Amino acid sequence: MVDKKQKKMVLKPKKEEGELRYQNMGTLKAIGYNYDECRQALIKIAMIDELPFNFMESKGFRLFSRTIQPRFDIPSHFTIMKDCLKLHVEEKERLRTTLRGQRLC
Repeated sequence: MVDKKQKKMVLKPKKEEGELRYQNMGTLKAIGYNYDECRQALIKIAMIDELPFNFMESKGFRLFSRTIQPRFDIPSHFTIMKDCLKLHVEEKERLRTTLRGQRLC
């Protein structure tokens, strides 16, 4: 039985300049599964790459997603659309607040 809260150890590659030109170095890091982070990444994919919302429901994308993270259940295209709109409103408000704080010359 697999504990779903168990973190996985991954090697994060890092290159350092050394005597032998570049030496491959790495850092060991514990990675946990976070549904909300996966969902935010999915929303950003849709927005940055301007993908249609129903793309996330395609068989190929679901196969890919299940392969890289079997625990992530892809939300419906309607839910993704609502999340994108929510993120847009949040970012718009954050930009408005930032611009209010700056003085115009």
